[in-house]
Amino acid sequence: MRLLLRANAHRQVDGGCREVAAAPDTPRREPWQWQVRLLAAGHGPSTAPQPGARRIAEPLPDGAVLEVTADPAAVRPGVEVVDPGAGTTLERAEGDVVVLVSSGGRLLVEGRHLLADADAMVLAGADDPLSVDVRRPDGAGTAGAPDSPDARLAVIRLSPAGDRALSWVP
Repeated sequence: MRLLLRANAHRQVDGGCREVAAAPDTPRREPWQWQVRLLAAGHGPSTAPQPGARRIAEPLPDGAVLEVTADPAAVRPGVEVVDPGAGTTLERAEGDVVVLVSSGGRLLVEGRHLLADADAMVLAGADDPLSVDVRRPDGAGTAGAPDSPDARLAVIRLSPAGDRALSWVP
């Protein structure tokens, strides 16, 4: 299931924190597995949903922090921030959930999905592509403003820790 999540749709939690995606997306509906949050500059870590959760914090070019928290019994999380330059190809395993978050500018995914700053795309399951191309858009941005050469892409890879499939319900 491929889903584009605009920055203004991220859920506000813990004060200066926005939840981009989580499993489950509705607390207490099913066992918690993982969450991806954007913390405002200067904001401390968000509240961990359970003791022993693994937390990865990755600073972003705009001063915000990308925080990934996961249940280590269910999920092996990984985070990297890449400079897509003129283009890069990202690969994922079929069982992985991959969350792409634009930071510091606009990025084009698959030549058709334009991500503005803090927008996200979630790729999961067999129906979504296992390989996607990401690049900075050519030419001028919205209303003639140039696109930022500082745009980066945060790539969050969530792999199953055991033989259970990862869940994600938008």
